[in-house]
Amino acid sequence: MDRLNSISYSFHYRNIDTAYVYAKRALELSKGYDAGKAEALNNLAFVDMVRMNYKSAYEKLDSVLSITDNQVELLIADVQLMRLCQRESKNKDFYDFREKAIRRQKRIAEEEKLLTEHQRKRMVYANSEFSIVSSTYYYYVGLRAQSAQAMEDINED
Repeated sequence: MDRLNSISYSFHYRNIDTAYVYAKRALELSKGYDAGKAEALNNLAFVDMVRMNYKSAYEKLDSVLSITDNQVELLIADVQLMRLCQRESKNKDFYDFREKAIRRQKRIAEEEKLLTEHQRKRMVYANSEFSIVSSTYYYYVGLRAQSAQAMEDINED
């Protein structure tokens, strides 16, 4: 299932239909593996956002928040919720999810040595998406310096 989720992720910005197919299959196989289910739901929520099906994306991300204690997948859900709020001009909610994401990033950093290789890769995704979503939000609300700083915060390693 991790492999299916990884393949789904690899198609996020190349072919959204293929990303959907692999995430859907991973979700179907996720019985008893909450972290895998959460990752599949995060991938499917990404597909929903690209397709502008925001209600469905919210539902999937709410499920992630309720089915797992995997902090990496919860962080990814928080970041995706930031993106949804940014797209719908829900400024207060954006900042609420941003603060949750920052707290989660700090918590994960405290136990970074315990992360698996797969979780480390997911953290690269989570942290870079956090910066991109933040930068985009700041740009659209006219905070150009904060937008530029958010992009500079991306760790290229």
